[in-house]
Amino acid sequence: MEPAERVFARDFSAARHTADAGDSRGSPYVVTPGAAWCRRLFIVGALTERRGSGDVMQARLADPTGAFLVSVDWQSPDAVETLGYIEPPAFVAVTGRAVLVGTRIATVEAEALSVVTRTARDLWVLSTASTTLERLDALRDGRGERAAAARRLYGTTDEDISGMAAMVRTALATVRPDIAVGEIVPLIARDLLLDALEGEGGARGIGLEDAVAAGVRSGLSPREARAALEELLADGECYQPASGMIKLI
Repeated sequence: MEPAERVFARDFSAARHTADAGDSRGSPYVVTPGAAWCRRLFIVGALTERRGSGDVMQARLADPTGAFLVSVDWQSPDAVETLGYIEPPAFVAVTGRAVLVGTRIATVEAEALSVVTRTARDLWVLSTASTTLERLDALRDGRGERAAAARRLYGTTDEDISGMAAMVRTALATVRPDIAVGEIVPLIARDLLLDALEGEGGARGIGLEDAVAAGVRSGLSPREARAALEELLADGECYQPASGMIKLI
C-alpha cells in the first residue's frame, strides 16, 4: 500500500497540480507547493465542522496552519459511521486518499478516522514539521527530481520557501513544551471502553448506542466499540438491566 504522507493543511490546500509517477498503481499524485507528492495522507487536527448524513459526509479538520477538507462516502462505511458519532470539536486522525477536485480544491477522501488526544495532535505536528523542513531543504537546494518538479510547477522562489518555513515555525509554536513521545501508550479496546463508560448513565445504565458513542469518543471505531462491549458482557464487567441498556457491575 502507498505510504501515507504527512503535510500541513496550508501546504496541501494550496495544491493546484497533479503528476503521474509513471507506475501502474493508478491515481496521480497531488503535488503541493512544498514538494509533497501525495496519494495517501495521514493528518491529525481539530474537527471543527461536519456536514451531511447517511452515506456521504464532509468535514473540516484544522491544524495550526489552516484546514483540510475531508470527505467520506459509502466506499468507506466504517469511516462514515465513525464520523457520524463524532461531535465537533474533537481531535481526530484521518488516513485517506489525496484528491484534487477540478484543479482547485485539494480534498482528503477518508479511508479511516478516529478520535485522538491533544498529545497525538502535538506529536503529529512535530513529525510533520520535520518532514516538511526536509522537503523545503530539497526545494532550496534543488535536490531530487520531485523537488525540482514541484519548483517548476509552482515557480517557487526562495521567498516562497522562507514563507513555508515560517508556516512550520507557527505550527511548532502550538506544541506544548512538555510533550514527550513516551506519553502515548497503546490501550486495549475493552479497557478504553470500560474507562469511557465509567460514570456514564444513571440507575438504569446507558443505552447501547450511547455506549458505542462513548467508545468512539475514546478513539474506537463503532465496530471496535461493539466488539469491546460484547467482550465486557462476556467477561461480566457489565450487564443488561433492560433491553437496549448497559450497566457496569
